[in-house]
Amino acid sequence: MDVDMQKLCETKADKEIRTCLEAKQCFSMIAGAGSGKTTSLVCALQYLRDTEGARLRRNDQNILCITYTNRAVEVISKHLDWDDLFLVRTLHKFLWNQIKKFTPNIREALREHVIPAHIEKKQEDDNGGQSQRSLAAREKIVSLQADLDSLDTVEGFDYNDTNFSNYSEGQLNHDDVIDVAAYLISENEILRRIIGQKYPYVFVDEAQDTFENVVEALNKLCETEGLPIVGYFGDPMQQIYDKRAGEFAGPANSALITKEENFRCSRKVIDLLNAFRQDVQQFPAGANAKIEGSVLIRLVRAEAPEGNRKRYTENQIQRASARFEEALKSWGWGGREDVILLFLVRQMIARRLGFPELQKLFTGQFASTKTQDDYETGDHVLLKPLVSVICPLVQAERDGGQRRVMDVLRKSSPAFDPQGVNADRTLGEMRERSIEFTQGLSDLWGKGTLSDILKYCRENKLCKISDRLSEHLDRAPREEDYDPDLHSSDKGDWLADAFLDMSTDEIEPFVEFISDNTPYSTQHGVKGEQYEDVLVVFDDTDAAWSYYSFTKMLTPNTSGDPTEGQYNRSRKLAYVCFSRAEKNLRILLFTPDPEIAKKELVSNNLFEENQISIAG
Repeated sequence: MDVDMQKLCETKADKEIRTCLEAKQCFSMIAGAGSGKTTSLVCALQYLRDTEGARLRRNDQNILCITYTNRAVEVISKHLDWDDLFLVRTLHKFLWNQIKKFTPNIREALREHVIPAHIEKKQEDDNGGQSQRSLAAREKIVSLQADLDSLDTVEGFDYNDTNFSNYSEGQLNHDDVIDVAAYLISENEILRRIIGQKYPYVFVDEAQDTFENVVEALNKLCETEGLPIVGYFGDPMQQIYDKRAGEFAGPANSALITKEENFRCSRKVIDLLNAFRQDVQQFPAGANAKIEGSVLIRLVRAEAPEGNRKRYTENQIQRASARFEEALKSWGWGGREDVILLFLVRQMIARRLGFPELQKLFTGQFASTKTQDDYETGDHVLLKPLVSVICPLVQAERDGGQRRVMDVLRKSSPAFDPQGVNADRTLGEMRERSIEFTQGLSDLWGKGTLSDILKYCRENKLCKISDRLSEHLDRAPREEDYDPDLHSSDKGDWLADAFLDMSTDEIEPFVEFISDNTPYSTQHGVKGEQYEDVLVVFDDTDAAWSYYSFTKMLTPNTSGDPTEGQYNRSRKLAYVCFSRAEKNLRILLFTPDPEIAKKELVSNNLFEENQISIAG
């Protein structure tokens, strides 16, 4: 353990955790932003290794740590020196490994719980009429009922890390894994006994973003006194994903621990964070105690949207971008590449970095909320091969990095899989084929459409092409004009047609952006990160949706009252954004009436008058 981590372990919260571990008592630790939550988690794990490690190893038991991302798995495992006493896994991977051999039980969970829940949800979409939505719902209900009837013929189940399931073929998606596993742990005492015996200590990182049914299942696993025990580490205020636990809590008689130190932010930033919440009031506890820092907010009069679907027109986007540039100059931050720039949506980012048409397509009339979510992570079925394989191949070939080319191909290409169809070919042959294929891809990159690129890669097995994407590549484009009343359930066809007809010009800047190779980020994308200077841009009009409303959340008297959902989501995401700043925070807020908004921000004790400026 390094010196800094050792010092951070000497907190009141960490001592309370150790007391719980000694007493074999479940606990939940609420740790505000910058408090060193991961440090507390690692220190508790190391304490268990020191005190219980020898006994657990003799008993062939592990200490389980469930976390949210593969990146977090790597960070925590590294702090623990990759010790195999600890099983550090993402939630999906751990749960699937616990249930995958229990085929009859999975079948029971699907029959009794998962598929009936899907049917019930679709029944709610069917109003008995002839609308496209009702017809699609009825069709899906028939399909799900057929899946129910065919379950007995399914010999085994497999987990597909996608949004799509095929129950009659035994394919489960990532939502199914959560629902099936949570149901089985809650309902099956034998499974609980097996898990509890193998993992007497269960720690859950980022508990606020863990699924509610999983928290309930783990609480039932650990509801009796003694081992196994569960410890939750998280912050309800930093829950930014829907349908998650949020206000998590352990089983009855578990301890609630609050960690109030902030080792990250300057004094002024901490003052703003404390104004946003009452449950945790933080204080500077490290070197940041000596840093005053600064927080400034600039108010800009928002224009009424003049485009379709209450969006900005291109001219309005240009004017909003000019206001953004003016704000940067007024703070002396113009031209700086070391400032992290956070936007709720990407219209300004896309325009500045060079993928505006891609942005418009994946946030336009053909895009559902799920489509937009998958676009923002690069996981959309149309984008994934380009993001994960094709674009890296093109860049590697262009840079002359043959070794890098081979690394990408070995990892992702069916044609270059060491155990695949070309396993008998010599290394020299495979090297020649890699040069031939990637040169062909590079030649096509600047000339062909995205459809041409994807078909070339499919033909030469350079990357995996999903069945769904193949269907789009093989079918004829939709010729009829899109009608939202008639085609809402099929609008993905129009999205795919427009996408596949695009050139490759905007793909590389998009990939650079989502790969964190630019100073820009969406506000969701910085959770867990920290930067010296941060600028947050709030523009509800540019967002063009009702899911968030930062102007209503910050200034309800000026902009109107938000819904409860808007308020909670906007408040939490704003808190996450503000708490990324180590030293200086700047906020650009587009508002209907800057003068009235300024008075409201001051009267609500969120900002001091000298922190607020109004654009001329």
